[in-house]
Amino acid sequence: MVDRKVVVGGAVAVVAVLVVGGIAGAMVLGGGGGGDTPTPDEPDDSDDGSDGGSAATPTRAATTAGNGTATNGTANGTATAFPTVTPTSVATPTATGTPTVTPTPTAVPTRTPILPRSFEEREIELELRRMINDWRTANGLDPYTNDNGSLVVRLNEMSLNHSVGMAQRGELVYETYGLSVPQRYKAFQVKETCQFKRQGKQFIVSPDNYQFQVIAQSYVGRNFQDGDETVYHENETAVARDIFEAWTDNPVYADVLEYPNANRLGVGIEITENNEVWATGNICGSGDTSY
Repeated sequence: MVDRKVVVGGAVAVVAVLVVGGIAGAMVLGGGGGGDTPTPDEPDDSDDGSDGGSAATPTRAATTAGNGTATNGTANGTATAFPTVTPTSVATPTATGTPTVTPTPTAVPTRTPILPRSFEEREIELELRRMINDWRTANGLDPYTNDNGSLVVRLNEMSLNHSVGMAQRGELVYETYGLSVPQRYKAFQVKETCQFKRQGKQFIVSPDNYQFQVIAQSYVGRNFQDGDETVYHENETAVARDIFEAWTDNPVYADVLEYPNANRLGVGIEITENNEVWATGNICGSGDTSY
């Protein structure tokens, strides 16, 4: 190593020259003043390797690749691995079901009530009898007879008496005016006359031990609610059918109306000022109790 002094811009700098294999590398060890970049002296010709020795090829300092891996001057650096890109999953849309469209119910127009006196109670009775007799015939039974006989007239009076009592109380009941069904049959003097022997059985059917009465309530000439349905009976046939269905759809009442040996039926119909219809049916047999 040879120390030399160089004057640069009035400042003295000490330059250390390192001779390695004839090649001089200059390193600025100190300086000051911030003047021009100092130019080192030309190296001595004696150091150019002309003494017959081969000049050493300088080893290039390793540099650091951008990924932090050292590379030489000619070698390729280790390739930076690209991160594996995980594709973002796209959510599969859930199919939306077609909404069920609930149809808007058609409003039943409110109809003007018809005065109760416009309807005939007798007409409802006759239509109801016709429907019941057709039903019995379809079931292999004889129709009820003697619609205008004296016994049926009395049965009609007894049935009407009970219908009027229900209309006054405003409810379907079996007991009115303090009379039960057997007591009513006795009061109208038809209890013994109307009992009969059960077909194929060896015992007597009477109001005391079997049900002899069926009842129903309906409307005519006005709108009324039947469950969720608004109903309007515009004539006697319509209300008679409503009563008929109420009796034949009821298993207990249907059994009463299906006694083979019951051959007469009393019917009582009461229409109120509010267009309510109250109906009672009372059966009667032949009175034959012989074995």
